[in-house]
Amino acid sequence: MTPQPRFRTVLIDPPWPARGSGKIKRGAQRHYPLLKLDEMELTIRGCPHWAELHYCAHCYLWTTNTYVMAAGALLEDLGFRYITKVTWAKKHAGIGQYFRGQTEDLLFGVRGPGKHPSVCTDRRDLPTLVIADHVRDARGCRVHSAKPEVFRELVEKRSKGPYLELFARTQRPGWTAWGNADDLLT
Repeated sequence: MTPQPRFRTVLIDPPWPARGSGKIKRGAQRHYPLLKLDEMELTIRGCPHWAELHYCAHCYLWTTNTYVMAAGALLEDLGFRYITKVTWAKKHAGIGQYFRGQTEDLLFGVRGPGKHPSVCTDRRDLPTLVIADHVRDARGCRVHSAKPEVFRELVEKRSKGPYLELFARTQRPGWTAWGNADDLLT
């Protein structure tokens, strides 16, 4: 029996592969297992909740600057039409071989009939640039790859639930979380 559509909005924060860091592990690979690009779509579609995603849905897909083109292709491969992006401007620069990464993008896509699938809320005053500090743990240290809560709040303001988060690192009330990268890849 096929599950009935349930989720109207999905937020995905994939464990993108490391690139260009050589033998020194400086980025994400120090914190959790990473996926290869050719495994990304299959892993996402392998989520047991993916079949419960409504045919009219919104998708928010996090990407680093290195993978912005691959993220756009992944969004399309997952059946969503790219609309725009929200940029997280970090207060502190990160790593990078050419430029210090100080932003991450949240690609926004839709699927469903018509120009504006019925998943939208009435909010139209939301920013596409959010300046926020890194998430910090109890000791005050930055938590690698953790996104500020303001982004989930932004999703909730613009897109209707129920909400599904893939590669979740925390649980939020009202959201179904699946696949902390550590749980999926070990």
